[in-house]
Amino acid sequence: MRYIVDDQYFKNTTSGKLRPIFFYCGNEGDIWDFYDNSGFMTTTLAKQFGALVVFGEHRYFGESFPFPKDIAFKEGYNSYLTVENTMMDYVELIKMIKAKYAAENQAVIAFGGSYGGMLAAWIRMKYPHVFQGALAASAPILQFQGGKGEYEFAEIATNDFATTYPNKTCSSGILEAFNVLMDLKTRPDDWPAVSELFNTCNPIDSADKLQNMYEHFMNGYLYMAMTDYPYASAFLNPMPAWPVNVSCEAFRDIAPQTWEKETYPRGVGALSQREVLILTALNTSSNVYFNY
Repeated sequence: MRYIVDDQYFKNTTSGKLRPIFFYCGNEGDIWDFYDNSGFMTTTLAKQFGALVVFGEHRYFGESFPFPKDIAFKEGYNSYLTVENTMMDYVELIKMIKAKYAAENQAVIAFGGSYGGMLAAWIRMKYPHVFQGALAASAPILQFQGGKGEYEFAEIATNDFATTYPNKTCSSGILEAFNVLMDLKTRPDDWPAVSELFNTCNPIDSADKLQNMYEHFMNGYLYMAMTDYPYASAFLNPMPAWPVNVSCEAFRDIAPQTWEKETYPRGVGALSQREVLILTALNTSSNVYFNY
């Protein structure tokens, strides 16, 4: 298993206050990506508490494969990819780090976000003698205990955009744009106009491609909500500080839809002025994630 140790702030003392160990529970990705985007833990908190910082890479991700990559996910080899095995990896890593740094008496605090946050919470509950605390950020562990259901995450992400401006100007604009895209699936005469508006590399010539476009935009908004940090970051894509607020600028001056779509005049093979307005805003807004 690959791991990262950052001991620049660690001060082990033989008397007085013992410095903690901060352990990041790696989730589904390369461990350096998480290390490079966890400054609150690695600098702010580590400096404040003089902590030893350790990042453990999740098995079957990054470079931490128990088998060669070309066979690791095949039947007979992927059965070792379990939460239980991953947590045991982290327990064994902590034991090794404590021995190496003569830090047997140091408290260990688990950190993690999203799935990594679930790992942090679970590892604290399952191994309380190893992990004395946990900071589980955005960890949907209640989903396993009869939470709100499969749409809870989408509702939370939507609320990020809904509260940016009064009257839900941003979220209602995004919803209207999505509805336009879905309506266009049944209007093949208008597909060339969509291709021109979005300057697509390949022409939009099927309903499936419009569906893919819709899902493409939706994922961009979900990722902006997930990484709506108060500082510029490049965790998923390069983005500015508060990317949700920046993306919503495109919809700020567009009044919410008040007419039925049938009242918007348009010719055959052409988009209405309202459709052009709302889809242009969608393109500008989503580019905060895709092309910042």
